[in-house]
Amino acid sequence: MRTKLYKIIVLIIISTLLNKIMVSCKEKNNALKMIRGKQIEINKDLENDQDFVNDIEPYKEELQNKIDEALCFNPRTLSREDSELESSLGNFYADVCYSVADSMFFSQTKKHIDFALFNYGGIRTAIPQGVVTVDHVFKLMPFENKLVIVQLSGESVSHLFNYLEERKEANPVAGVKLIMEQDHLSNIKIQGKDFDKTKDYFVLTHDYLQHGGDGMEFFTNPVALYPLQYKVRDVLIDHLRKIDTLRSSLDGRFIKTE
Repeated sequence: MRTKLYKIIVLIIISTLLNKIMVSCKEKNNALKMIRGKQIEINKDLENDQDFVNDIEPYKEELQNKIDEALCFNPRTLSREDSELESSLGNFYADVCYSVADSMFFSQTKKHIDFALFNYGGIRTAIPQGVVTVDHVFKLMPFENKLVIVQLSGESVSHLFNYLEERKEANPVAGVKLIMEQDHLSNIKIQGKDFDKTKDYFVLTHDYLQHGGDGMEFFTNPVALYPLQYKVRDVLIDHLRKIDTLRSSLDGRFIKTE
């Protein structure tokens, strides 16, 4: 199988070189007249090529060791579904990202992030009870999303809270206290203070959402942007490496009253 692939690659290179020579030697334009191709199926038969298996084995073992790395211990399963408007897993996710990003942002600007918002759909699976590995975090957050701080006007932040009010999902948040009453947000506090529609706020999210992903259009017209070039997944992995035990719970940051 590999021999065939090598032959194909060599033929492509030779063909490309000949084409360049032909074009450079003639003044008239040459048009492509025909393309021939052959389908090469990649299937389980590749396992029979022992040379191929031997070549990739060191890389496979190295990757597997990295994926199986133990990060910390989780005493109970963390899920995104243990409450209607907040979750233990979402709180952990938002709090870690907020803490790390706020420290970085302050060192760069001498300013603090006001609050954080991520999306419910971005959490792809639970973190099970037991030893937490890198593989668990990849399954939780399989995307390449990077953290970004978005400076929003009070009007845009109003649209943000309207979004939360309409969706009624456990979107991960940090730095806010929200109370839903009869399907409407009756109380909004940011860092312990009432929401002020006349001021700007620094909001932490990630680049997918900042570009309007998951319907979060309010992020797309910011006053200013501060990209951190730090992947959400890497933030979580780096944090979990530093702790012995993962602890998170519901704390009433987004609740619904009758």
